[in-house]
Amino acid sequence: MGQKPSTIFKIIGLLVLIGAVFFMPVREFLKVTFILGIPFIFLLGFILKKKKYSPVWIGSFILLLGIGALYINMLTQLPERIENRRIVSEGGILVAEGKYDEAISEYRKLEALGRQEDMKERIAWAENEKLGAARLQEARDLIKENKTAEAKKLLDSIPENTRAYQEAKKLRKTFEQ
Repeated sequence: MGQKPSTIFKIIGLLVLIGAVFFMPVREFLKVTFILGIPFIFLLGFILKKKKYSPVWIGSFILLLGIGALYINMLTQLPERIENRRIVSEGGILVAEGKYDEAISEYRKLEALGRQEDMKERIAWAENEKLGAARLQEARDLIKENKTAEAKKLLDSIPENTRAYQEAKKLRKTFEQ
């Protein structure tokens, strides 16, 4: 019969699981470790079964060194990637809450990480969402004033790739009934 895992290993496993679920740095570290760890373990097992200093052994050894170097490189870039994900995530939450200006200022932090293109795309997306939400609100105000023709025009001008567009579609259907 095999031994049961000790309590300390259970606690460590539980902490790793909790960390992986709730903390982005732990998730990122585990992701990098598993993605590169699996081929590393495979190659290590392979190399141990081959004759030492044979061409296959040397090739596997070089691959192991390459994976190790890549792992170290990815770990050194990990803080920057975590910060990038945090900014993008926080900006997305702010956009979803309708805090477009705060989201845009959050996305501007991407420039300090050297992610100008990503920053421009995300700011453009947030501004597009802001425009759509403003037009939707204006259309709702016009509907309250019984200016449905103007409201329809405004609803039609909401960009399709925004959250407000989905609300505008629902609002337009009420006119058609």
